[in-house]
Amino acid sequence: MADAAVANRPARTGVAELLRFVLVGGSNTLVTLALFVLLQRWLAPAVAYTVVFALGLAYTTSLTASVVFGARLTWRTGGAFVAWYLLVYGVGLLAVQLLQALWTPSSLVTAVVTVAVTAPLNFLGGRLLFRPTSPRRG
Repeated sequence: MADAAVANRPARTGVAELLRFVLVGGSNTLVTLALFVLLQRWLAPAVAYTVVFALGLAYTTSLTASVVFGARLTWRTGGAFVAWYLLVYGVGLLAVQLLQALWTPSSLVTAVVTVAVTAPLNFLGGRLLFRPTSPRRG
């Protein structure tokens, strides 16, 4: 019986991590979208986007480590996640360009395909980089 509980734990943890990842990502999207709209009242759109992107990246890096994966954020893991996130941004940009070159999809299709490509990569990067902290025995 205990073996079955241990065997099922990683799957439940993975599902819970995935749900937390969706919640953190969704909240990041909503907050940065609202800030982007608001900041454009005072800043040029490119400047507003850059500010919001940087804030969103800091938000998602810290919450992905602590909330999604239960890990302690360090400068090394945070920097690695930011680098990974920027690499995935490039993959998403490539996906958009490929879609536009091969087909003329709607903006909704472009967004869905891009998220379908980039979200799993960001989850995988977080899972590989952020190891949960475990209490010391002793």
